[in-house]
Amino acid sequence: MRDRTKTKCYGEMFPDLSHLKINLSTEGKAFSVFVERIGIGVQRRELQVKQDEWDKCEDCPSFIGCYHLCAAKLLLWQGLQTVS
Repeated sequence: MRDRTKTKCYGEMFPDLSHLKINLSTEGKAFSVFVERIGIGVQRRELQVKQDEWDKCEDCPSFIGCYHLCAAKLLLWQGLQTVS
């Protein structure tokens, strides 16, 4: 039987894009994104890898399941964007 103990940060590697902040950093445990908007258009998009946190994630025994959950949440969020 697999150990089902999850860390507090389980599933939080990536920023939650459903709560994207404009002109502020949107944080996940191992990644952050920044979208700068001035006026009506987006001037800049940035992605930051928090290397120390990513290394901790990779060392975590729950890494694979956590990564799969993060990727699934991201893909589902992208799919929701296409719903009109």
